[in-house]
Amino acid sequence: MLCRGKADNAFHGLLEIDPDILPELVGTYQVQPDLDECEFVIEVIWQYRGRSIIPFLGEALMDPEERVWKQALDGLVAFATPAALDALRSARTRKLQTERKTEEFREWLEEGTGVGRGRAPRLTRD
Repeated sequence: MLCRGKADNAFHGLLEIDPDILPELVGTYQVQPDLDECEFVIEVIWQYRGRSIIPFLGEALMDPEERVWKQALDGLVAFATPAALDALRSARTRKLQTERKTEEFREWLEEGTGVGRGRAPRLTRD
């Protein structure tokens, strides 16, 4: 687990590296057993703002760990593109361990996108 100061340094250091590192970061997420580091890696990945990672964030949105899928949700909401919105809409059918957790997940999706609240989400161009 990274302490706060080291995490901040690592975070900013990774963002300064060439985006060619993204596949390696995705691979790190896929094999990382530490929840703090998974959450950290997903945030670094989406902060690159490369639209090519939207499908990855859509997959991470299905992660069973709440902190992980919330980080993926933050990333998709930050993109605010039709592709990101499609990934968010696709996740609405997700079922979690309990009915309550499923409802909470859907509430987070609605909060992040505005979908389901009678208003259209703000989008940027893909």
